[in-house]
Amino acid sequence: MKGTSWEEETKLPLVTSCKQAARLVSISFERRLTLREFITMRIHLLSCKTCNFYRREISALRRLFIKHEELLDNTPPSGDECLDEAARKRIKEALARSTKSGGSEVANGDEQ
Repeated sequence: MKGTSWEEETKLPLVTSCKQAARLVSISFERRLTLREFITMRIHLLSCKTCNFYRREISALRRLFIKHEELLDNTPPSGDECLDEAARKRIKEALARSTKSGGSEVANGDEQ
């Protein structure tokens, strides 16, 4: 009886391609990697500047999204609440004029 190696059972070689490493980087932000996945990813990142840059960029984007989400939680639900009725009316009229004139009035700043 021929036994299978641990590597064959896990279907993830320790030496991996950039495509596989990028997939592991993305997954690592969604869930905790298995030990083998983590080691595979880290080995690749140690030797590949491009994938390491990708990991840093994804991490930075994730932090920005989290910060943006926190900022949204602290702002009013709609921008309409910040404008008074007269301002909304002026905006609607300017948009209506712009639609009729092909947008030149608003683009040029020509308001009455």
